[in-house]
Amino acid sequence: MISGPLLRHTWRTHRVRLGIIALALGVWGFLMPVIYATFGREMEALLKSGIIPDAFLRLMGADPFSINGSVALGAVHPIAFALEIVYPVGFAAAAIAGERQRGTLEVLLSRPLSRRSLYATLLLAVIAAAIVTTTATTVGTVAGAMLYDVAGGLDPGEMALLGLNTVFLLAALGGISLAASASFDRLTPAIGIALAVTLLGYVLEILGTLWPDAAFLQPWSLFHYLHPLKILGGEASARDFLVLAGVLVASTAYGLWRFPRRDLAAPT
Repeated sequence: MISGPLLRHTWRTHRVRLGIIALALGVWGFLMPVIYATFGREMEALLKSGIIPDAFLRLMGADPFSINGSVALGAVHPIAFALEIVYPVGFAAAAIAGERQRGTLEVLLSRPLSRRSLYATLLLAVIAAAIVTTTATTVGTVAGAMLYDVAGGLDPGEMALLGLNTVFLLAALGGISLAASASFDRLTPAIGIALAVTLLGYVLEILGTLWPDAAFLQPWSLFHYLHPLKILGGEASARDFLVLAGVLVASTAYGLWRFPRRDLAAPT
């Protein structure tokens, strides 16, 4: 069902941009243990002084100035998310709707390539991109921790589990974005839905964290099912993985059902 030539072409086309994003995330991951090694003790003393508001501490986590807390904070920082979602959200939303808008989708489908094969191949490319960027972040974090002699506080299994949880989150967002892309003839509504799910979800998670009365909104956000601090503390929840996997499966099932049944009229 996967088209090897299309997958290779997609990777060749995007390898430079994906490499730049992976490099940026690697640098970002590298900085987290460096910041802890440089400022951790001073920040810990500041935390104990009570000068930092409780709401800000809830946003960062219960232990933000340990090595685990520093890595966890980096994993959920807006900069990290902004870089990580470029391909799962941006590329996926444009992958089919963008081709359709340019009038090139019909040319692509004129080859011996079924619509389901096209969809599955693009989804695999999106997930592979998420794996590459997440791996780059993890490698950068481990490199920084080893260079600054704080790697002893990181557990390899927990780091791998955090990376897997991140990939599941990005794959779920990518699945929704690709399903939206397969549902429209124009790029604008596809990207609009993808960004709405992503940005609204992030806002709901932050709002529920800062304002306890709005915590009931958090389960509606996919970001709620990524808990770096708990994972690095050995308290990973299978429920988080199951919810994200369920969203990916549901969005993929919809896309594989919807895309082959669409009429592709002449572009206007």
